[in-house]
Amino acid sequence: MTYNEFKAEYLPKLQLISDNASFELETMMQAVSGMKKSELLLTRCNVLDREILEKLTSAVKRRLEFEPLQYIIGEWEFFGLRMFCGKGCLIPRPETEMLAEIAIKKLPRNGKLLDLCTGSGCISVAVLNNRPDVTAVAVDISKDALEYAKRNAEYHGISPERLKFICADIYEYTPNFLPDVIVSNPPYIKSDDMSSLSPEVLFEPAIALDGGHDGLDFYKLIAKYFANKFISDKGYCAVEVGYDIGEEVAAIFRSQKFSASLLRDMFEVERVCLAQKE
Repeated sequence: MTYNEFKAEYLPKLQLISDNASFELETMMQAVSGMKKSELLLTRCNVLDREILEKLTSAVKRRLEFEPLQYIIGEWEFFGLRMFCGKGCLIPRPETEMLAEIAIKKLPRNGKLLDLCTGSGCISVAVLNNRPDVTAVAVDISKDALEYAKRNAEYHGISPERLKFICADIYEYTPNFLPDVIVSNPPYIKSDDMSSLSPEVLFEPAIALDGGHDGLDFYKLIAKYFANKFISDKGYCAVEVGYDIGEEVAAIFRSQKFSASLLRDMFEVERVCLAQKE
């Protein structure tokens, strides 16, 4: 079977569950075969090696069961960087790149970053990759997620001396330093909304999604504890927010004597709350 023949068989099936079926199929083929897009185009009429055909068939069947493409290929791009991810780890998303961009701009020379609920470590890795003077501590409760985070740091040449990972529940974690910037993409889905998430999102760890009955549990902790007690003078706290809770998150920070503004993402959705001690 050639790739074109494989595509003719499986593309209509993928189109039933994906708006980007052709892209997804090509991405899986590239990941399985190790070929670049240009190579795939040149060999699309060649008979597929048996091992490649078996792996590609397995990958497509996983996708048809709604497993995220990122888990199937084992990686995704974030801030122009390759990030490894998989089961037990929140998938890096483009809207979260705003947090990395803010930290890169706001951190002072030789600044210190605290990344709460780090997941794949994508924010910290992206920041330190762009700011060689900066050090960071990244915290997450999930051992599985931190394995990916450590792998991402190592892949991009960021040493443990610059980026320290801590496996801990942030409800029980106390920093031993004063960060200049705190970033977090915390769980913020309302508990009652969890069951209505798409099948793909439900593959991701619930612990990284469920933000309590109102989606605000982690923001209250971050604002009232971490930002209020553990941040340098004129330091910043930047948190990703759900599309419908931005004003409530800003109000939480303002109640702790922070100035707070809401920043919109590429889709004009309020995506980040940026706070600074008044």
